[in-house]
Amino acid sequence: MAPQINRKSGASVHSQVPQSSDHRRRQSFWEWLLGQFHLRPPDDDEPQDWWFASTAVPLVAAATGPLANVMSIVALVMPWRSHIFFDQKDSLGNPLQVGFSDPRWCIALNATSLASGLLGNAFLLCNFTRIIRYIIALPASIICWTASMALLVAATVALHVFASPIAPNELYSQAYWSAVIAAILYFILSVILIINMLGYILGHYPQYFALTDGQRTLILQTLSFVIWLLIGAVIFSRVIDISFADALYFSDVTILTVGFGDIAPTNAIGRGILFPYAVMGIIMLGLVVGSIHQFAKDLQYDNVIRKHIERKRVATIRRATTLENNRSGPAENGTHTSDSDETAQIGYRPRYSREHPIRSSISSWTQGLVGRSKLMLMKEEKDRFDAMRAIQNETIIFRRTYNLLMSIAIFGIVWTCGAVVFWQLEEDLSYFDALYFGFCSLITVGYGDFTPTTNAAKPFFVVWSLIAVPTMTTLISEMSDTIVAWFKNATDKVADWTVLPQSSKYKAFLQRLPVIYSALERRAEKKRVAQGFPVGDLEPGQQQDDGGESSRRPRPLEDLARDSSPSRQDLAQQLAFAIRRTAKHALASRPKHYSYEEWVEFTRLIRFTDNSPEGVVLDEDEFGVLNWDWIGETSPMLASQTEPEWILDRLCESLIRYVDGQSRRQPSDQDEKPLSITNCDRDVEEPTLKKERDIRFEDD
Repeated sequence: MAPQINRKSGASVHSQVPQSSDHRRRQSFWEWLLGQFHLRPPDDDEPQDWWFASTAVPLVAAATGPLANVMSIVALVMPWRSHIFFDQKDSLGNPLQVGFSDPRWCIALNATSLASGLLGNAFLLCNFTRIIRYIIALPASIICWTASMALLVAATVALHVFASPIAPNELYSQAYWSAVIAAILYFILSVILIINMLGYILGHYPQYFALTDGQRTLILQTLSFVIWLLIGAVIFSRVIDISFADALYFSDVTILTVGFGDIAPTNAIGRGILFPYAVMGIIMLGLVVGSIHQFAKDLQYDNVIRKHIERKRVATIRRATTLENNRSGPAENGTHTSDSDETAQIGYRPRYSREHPIRSSISSWTQGLVGRSKLMLMKEEKDRFDAMRAIQNETIIFRRTYNLLMSIAIFGIVWTCGAVVFWQLEEDLSYFDALYFGFCSLITVGYGDFTPTTNAAKPFFVVWSLIAVPTMTTLISEMSDTIVAWFKNATDKVADWTVLPQSSKYKAFLQRLPVIYSALERRAEKKRVAQGFPVGDLEPGQQQDDGGESSRRPRPLEDLARDSSPSRQDLAQQLAFAIRRTAKHALASRPKHYSYEEWVEFTRLIRFTDNSPEGVVLDEDEFGVLNWDWIGETSPMLASQTEPEWILDRLCESLIRYVDGQSRRQPSDQDEKPLSITNCDRDVEEPTLKKERDIRFEDD
């Protein structure tokens, strides 16, 4: 007995070892899983990623949710099965379809699904308006929409199994296929909201929807547009005497200005109601499409274009630092480098100008003040400026090309995939005919030779068209920014030389031919002498100070380097003129890009009011920005403003700084000065007093 007891106890000991290891393994797995959760508070200002899940997903859900509710309403107000009478025609000339009642359990599931879908949409709107917390509202929306999807799937499958229509005299109505489409939409909504919730749980963004006022307006516009579609469906179903699903299809075709003509008002009441309904619907559609296009542009710029600029900028700095380290090696070994070798080739080169590399000084200009000329420092800074300008110019080309290609790709997907669905849903329709029909619908031509005729095709067309038309509008807008802009620029250049000649174009061309240009200049001077006009430069008092381009040509870099420092009074006067000039540039229709020489003059006007102690270099003070690096994070070329707007802000800050400095330089006892005027004060203020006496007291 004892040996048996020992064997059992030994076996039990050995069996506890793997159990404890399994328990430890399970515990470590749960600890690892919980360690992946990083729930961030609403007021968290840390960096965010997963931009598509945090910004695009909520808007897509808010725009698609009401559409899914509309499909659920169509599925509820109409029977799911119909008798078809081939020997009778309805008001549209099609074989007469008469619906017959559905089972009570089917209606109950359908109604519960609609209520759950509306509740999920309400939770999402409360989430957007911050009425209900994110951590409560978003799971509630997911649960409601998942339940709606499950109920519709259960109802459609059960009806197909237990009470399916008997062909050929019975078939599924548009309401049944609307329920199928609604279930698909609810499934998509649930999945994308789960993705958004997953991003929050993993700590990619805080627990709120970071939406702007324009994006919230888009949500309200979309909701209003869907409600307007429902209002039209209710009205025209009564006035034209058609089914609710056909009335919804007619309202959609009318507002989208497709106008197939397969359904049309047949009486005066319907035609009269069409006037205000179509006008209001088209206006609302334009607002929705415009908001969608603006949202897409902002989303691409913030998350694609700016990241492209940042990658190019960081790559430029990284390669420039590598070149600086390679160049500093020989200097440490005693090898001399000439001034011509002080600038190194920056690693970034635009693809369209590989033969002309950008050259830049790597070290900051403040690190080379000792032992270097002012001209050399300005050239090094200009190299950094040119490098950032090259990145900026290539980014413009990248942005236009990227937006155009993305719009073409999305348009192609919507067009071709929609054609596949119509090819399968419509009888006797080839794929090429489906492509033709989809294209005519997208460009809103609507010949009417091909139209949706089956009960499955019409509800799908309503959903597909509401997705496709904004896509087409975005494509046209991007084409206007690229292809149309290129064609317009080419036409303008041809017109400048032919139909609408401009003297500046010919003058610039002749300046490239010095012999001919000098002869023409001498001839013009002889004519002015013969007419009695002066020849040569204008007097200083005659120079324009209006900031025109002819009078404000930037001076060469060598002249700027040799220029002696003017007085503060002269700089203050130039500051006022510069503010007026940049204000005009900021109001111009086309944004202006300044050359480096112009930036040097603006920079001097910004920094001459710096009141910091000698030897102290501040990036900014209490009034605003003072210093920046052209390829750094604070570069003016990375600002969201245009260059004139950015410079205008800095010049105004400099003006405020100058006024503050002048007030500090005045005597502290100025306010305590007696009212009596001494002889010295009288001499100083005599011109002012005399002017006042001449103006106000002449009669006395």
